[in-house]
Amino acid sequence: MGGGQSKAVKKPAGEVSQIDRAVLDLKVSRDRLTRYKKKLSLDSENLLAKARILKQKNDTKSALGLLKLRKMKENEVDKIDSQLLSIQSMVTNIQTKEQEAEVLNALRSGKNALEKLHQENTLEEVLKLMEDVEEQNELEKEINDALVHTGETLSGIEEEELELELQALMGDEVKAPINDEPVDLPVAPTDKLPEVETEKEPVKEKPARVAVAS
Repeated sequence: MGGGQSKAVKKPAGEVSQIDRAVLDLKVSRDRLTRYKKKLSLDSENLLAKARILKQKNDTKSALGLLKLRKMKENEVDKIDSQLLSIQSMVTNIQTKEQEAEVLNALRSGKNALEKLHQENTLEEVLKLMEDVEEQNELEKEINDALVHTGETLSGIEEEELELELQALMGDEVKAPINDEPVDLPVAPTDKLPEVETEKEPVKEKPARVAVAS
């Protein structure tokens, strides 16, 4: 399918195309045949009623003539039914083809749009763009990793400050951070300590009891 020749020409608004005119003619014929069919059916019923009356009057010959005429009208009705079926089938086929044409036009427009996009965006440009995007993603990952490590470094300091603040709230003294280096303590003496004499208090004597005469 060519590019310029295959493009569907849109009809101006209000303009009736040949297809629209053909469909309209078919529908007009269908309506006309439908009305004629109703008339034939009504005539057939009237002929049958008249034939019964003539039969009751013993006019058999006239009654048979009316029945023959009724049969002809019934055959005409059958032909009209066949014609109506053909017209309806043709209208349906035309409408189906119109829908198919619309689908093809839509596919054609989509194909042309893809071709234009492919011309504007070559394979080399797409590969270069994907490479740039990958580089930016790697750079973003490095920045995020650096921020995460910085947060881990600061977390220890923040925890220590919070512990000191908690101690202050509880009324404890804020102690200086403990130094991990060993502290030199004085050496305990190894010699025996001198004994210290304690003074003994004198024992007080109890006074002797005096006998009282009775």
